[in-house]
Amino acid sequence: MVVGWDDAGRIGTGVAGYLISKLGAEEFAEIEPQKFSIVPYTLVKDGVVEEIDYPDTSFHYYKNKGSSSDLIIFDSPSPPQNQHEYADLVLDLAELFKVKRIYSAGGIPANIPHDEEPALFAVANSSRVKRYIKPFGVEMGLDYYGPTSMNGLLLGLARQRSIDALSIFGWVPCYISEIPNPRICEAVLRVLSRMLNVDIDFEDIEAEAEFSNKQINEVVAYIREQNPDFDRNINRMGISTAFQAPEEDRRRIFMEIQDFLRKQHGSG
Repeated sequence: MVVGWDDAGRIGTGVAGYLISKLGAEEFAEIEPQKFSIVPYTLVKDGVVEEIDYPDTSFHYYKNKGSSSDLIIFDSPSPPQNQHEYADLVLDLAELFKVKRIYSAGGIPANIPHDEEPALFAVANSSRVKRYIKPFGVEMGLDYYGPTSMNGLLLGLARQRSIDALSIFGWVPCYISEIPNPRICEAVLRVLSRMLNVDIDFEDIEAEAEFSNKQINEVVAYIREQNPDFDRNINRMGISTAFQAPEEDRRRIFMEIQDFLRKQHGSG
């Protein structure tokens, strides 16, 4: 089973959605979202409310001809409440269909530049799963204690049920963490495709990644033009050099870019 949530950079939902699209996976079940307070959309026409529509919480299946294991793919927003019950429902379905292993994907905000090569790391819910991940060359060894996301909750609850599970995370530049990041999605997908033994076409996501990076470069260039102090004492000819500055300057740069993007998002 592959699970994707709407986290930083929309990595989880981006990965799951791309797999569903490229594999032609078919919907077969859904979680009724009302009790989990996932905010609905309202369709209003000529001043009259015609429809209330909730975000997709669907399970899809794919018959994998290239492997002995078929796939279930779940793509969902993170529920604002009753997260434990929501994750249990996902695991109930996994047990019903005798899922052998759960793969989740996610993004973590970090103070890194967007033009660095995507960096991935993985978290396993057992030493057995950790050994399984090792040949795929994904960074491991994270030490952490603190609040968790739906990815962490799902892995922990899966461990209690003796279901093997892992999460593959990508570090997402903090100043663009609120917008989709197809570049990191692509990196996660390339690892997942090998783990799952599925053959997918990367052409579309490669084009999306190239276009997205070009847009971000243009935004950074625009901010530099509008803010004379933005790149003070830093070489203006290369974006990467902006991130070689002292930590205080780096934070200022990240905040300026983030504020600019939020304003642009707010104005449509």
